[in-house]
Amino acid sequence: MQIGTTEAGAIGLGTAPLAFRDVARDRAVALIREAVDRGVRLIDTALAYTRPDEPSWAEETVAAALSAFRPQQRPLVATKGGHWREGDRFPVDGRPETLRRHCRISLETLGVDRLDLYQLHHVDPSVPLGESVGALAELRDAGLIDMIGLSNVSPEQIDEAAAIAPIATVQNRLSLAEPGDLPTARHCAGRGITYLAYQPLAGGRGKIDDLPGLGQLAGAHGVSPARIALAWLMAQSGNILPLVGTTRTETLNDSLASAEVRLSDTELSSLRGA
Repeated sequence: MQIGTTEAGAIGLGTAPLAFRDVARDRAVALIREAVDRGVRLIDTALAYTRPDEPSWAEETVAAALSAFRPQQRPLVATKGGHWREGDRFPVDGRPETLRRHCRISLETLGVDRLDLYQLHHVDPSVPLGESVGALAELRDAGLIDMIGLSNVSPEQIDEAAAIAPIATVQNRLSLAEPGDLPTARHCAGRGITYLAYQPLAGGRGKIDDLPGLGQLAGAHGVSPARIALAWLMAQSGNILPLVGTTRTETLNDSLASAEVRLSDTELSSLRGA
């Protein structure tokens, strides 16, 4: 799948679990490198993916992992601003000055001159969305970011933002277990926007294993239920790219294989009905 002019693959790697589940740095670095070696072309991270007293943990880990690759081998890196961690709090601030400051932090932490994809992590209800998106447009015009993305947004907010600047991606929660945002994904398709589905396994494989009919269908294909759930998601619209957040190589490899699963219209209908 293309994001802008960049090939992003069929499955992306989300780094939130690496930060929030206390994975050791060396293990996290090894997993990211394994993902890139296996063909993952999109690594998603954020300023907020960190640990108490360890600012920018996920971005630092991504930078360490990708230092082993030549420039032409490096995947697209997506990060986010306007949301960060203070102890156990996660404030949201969409003011232009905050987004500019967060962008500078991410540039320095990732060790790059320009961010591939910079996303507004949450809409700040106290700041007009136009001001936040306008700040991102200014960062793009200054050459500090290549593409603009949004996260946790509605179709109306997407339209409002797109009237100000080109929007390359929207990152929202979507899975077979929680399919309520499918209309937004299809709205994005109509606008030529790539939809990055986070928590595509509903935040854990155990949450999808018991879905009606999923285990039987997985058995018929000889694959895991998770692989079927990801294949279902990608079949819903050609612009959907799941971001699999995992701490295990086994889950990573199983998720990557989901791109090879083909579900019939009857099978897709049975899962929709369930």
